[in-house]
Amino acid sequence: MTVDKLTPIYIAPANPAGKALADLLRQQGYNIASLADNLKQGQNINNNSAQALPGAIVVIAAGSFLHAVAAGLLLRGFSRSQLLVADSSANIKTYRLPLSYRFKQAATTAITLVFNTLRRFTPQTGYLYYAEDFFDSNVLLAYREHRRQYPQEAWLLGRKLRQQITELQNDSHVLEGLSGAGFWRCLTAKKLIVDHEYTGKTFSLLRQAIPVTQLWHGLPYKALSGNIHYPHVCDETFISSSEWFNKHIFPKIFRAKQYLALGYPRNDALLQPAEQRDGINAEPLSLLRKVQQDTGDIIVYAPTYRDWGDNDYPLDLAELNTWCETQRVSFVLKFHPFISRKFADAMRLNNLDQLQKLPGLPHVYLYPSGKNVYPWLADARALITDYSSIAYDFLLSNKPIIYYQYDIEKYRELHGETLVADDDFVTGTVVHFQAELLLKIVLLLNYDETEEKTHKVVRETLMNKFLITKNLAVSGIVAYIRFKTS
Repeated sequence: MTVDKLTPIYIAPANPAGKALADLLRQQGYNIASLADNLKQGQNINNNSAQALPGAIVVIAAGSFLHAVAAGLLLRGFSRSQLLVADSSANIKTYRLPLSYRFKQAATTAITLVFNTLRRFTPQTGYLYYAEDFFDSNVLLAYREHRRQYPQEAWLLGRKLRQQITELQNDSHVLEGLSGAGFWRCLTAKKLIVDHEYTGKTFSLLRQAIPVTQLWHGLPYKALSGNIHYPHVCDETFISSSEWFNKHIFPKIFRAKQYLALGYPRNDALLQPAEQRDGINAEPLSLLRKVQQDTGDIIVYAPTYRDWGDNDYPLDLAELNTWCETQRVSFVLKFHPFISRKFADAMRLNNLDQLQKLPGLPHVYLYPSGKNVYPWLADARALITDYSSIAYDFLLSNKPIIYYQYDIEKYRELHGETLVADDDFVTGTVVHFQAELLLKIVLLLNYDETEEKTHKVVRETLMNKFLITKNLAVSGIVAYIRFKTS
């Protein structure tokens, strides 16, 4: 299909595939207006036809998400005649929504109607904790506490949970997908508890019928899409660990009736002695002690995921291991799951479900990406991160943080404005090269009293400014959930 190169073009979706297509078409001389997305909002993202330039079209990057993106754009007011599709070579064709996908949409509408009707006639007797993956642990920890206090009330709905998490293998309240038992618990749930903004059809159906408590998984520095751009969404409660964020940041991103600073369940580990931490879906405390005994105290490196696709972290692992041997410390890598798999393949590791000592690098470890690192983080000498919300959580430990921002210029170029100023995020030293990083860690290990005293004041000042919850969270969250529906 021939497209006039003067025609304003929006490229969908706003993910690495869409950005790559936009770059390619721009190089070929097409008039790229911006990205478009049916799920996201943000700077330079169009998610509504009302925002489009006159005569504009939308070119969707081909992929497994193609039809879902197109259907979402149609719901956002774009017409079918505006939608085109392009393959990886930028060959542009007319897009047609398949008849099979339309049938699926009709089936979803019918199921929604039936589900909502049945809920009006069924007693509501339990609480449903929902997760599609356990990259974050707030829901899992809250569910465990609820089950401990009130064994018959709480149910956990997800996929392959017993395979992923050993501690759940004998739990009769774990529901694997929408089986008959799972469907019944959805019908009878008083409340739905989540810690992500899922976009699948199951969650979209459930949240329309069941009051939602959102245990969002972190205080953000970088921009988030949230759900504020969905007019039909309004969750019952949004829970975070900061009154300041609940007042100034989260209402601009997430739609909810109220915002409560009850804390995050996963942060409890940072406030508890080791023997009191809930170690579910975490590597055992005994293994942590063995690592400390064998190779020294741990330093955790937990960078954020680069959603523009460049996730090759610039670490000279051989140099790092030699340095760790000299200083007698253990370096624990905690990557995003996508990056962890890529890293494991490169290092020829064969078991991503357990802590891995890197081959030939006895002081460097890869922590399982799908497991909760917070019980180990609580014992870390220091945290190294970049732009991740884990930095705000780690403030509770009042230990040093180093910000390894090796790609800060590219980060700012692609992400635009952050949600908070740098001065309201950085509470330690910023470094851009590994040599700087190792030098600063040496100073920390040898305890540069003057520098650490300054950083400690900054950390405490920021916690006070943001009114970050310093109390154990999980029991209070369970009490709130029950109180609001009892």
